[in-house]
Amino acid sequence: MDLNKKRFLSFYLILILLIFLIFIFYFFINKIQKEKIIAQEPISINLLTSVHPKLDWNFKATKKKISIKPGDVTTINYVVENRGATETTGIATFAYFPKQFGSYITKINCFCYDAQTLKPNEKGEFVLIILIDPEVTKDSKTKEVKEATIQFTFFDYKEYKENKS
Repeated sequence: MDLNKKRFLSFYLILILLIFLIFIFYFFINKIQKEKIIAQEPISINLLTSVHPKLDWNFKATKKKISIKPGDVTTINYVVENRGATETTGIATFAYFPKQFGSYITKINCFCYDAQTLKPNEKGEFVLIILIDPEVTKDSKTKEVKEATIQFTFFDYKEYKENKS
């Protein structure tokens, strides 16, 4: 009788252990799948533009809002026009909202790195190529972000340079 009890207990102990292992595997597999799904969900990006009043330019994104999947390289186009009567040079600065989101954006190519010169009534196209790091979906400060904003502001380059000196 004692041997039967031991076998019976051993069987249930093994069964409980198997159920526990199945539960653990199920939990981890679900967590990994949820992370993959979150990483594949696009983030809506609002594209804001502005121009300092001393620079007579019109500056707009060709689309006001885009969706980007983390990990994808994305090209964003902007159009600009010098509405003034003289040749002017501008330089762009940028900001991200929420602020923490900016640390996960890599600007692969950006018109903001160089001063841009336009003749009177000249129109141009500027390109921004960015990558949103998939890690944005894992950071506790940014994983819930479903909508963000990128804002560019053009300033008069001469004034900008004088103020920096």
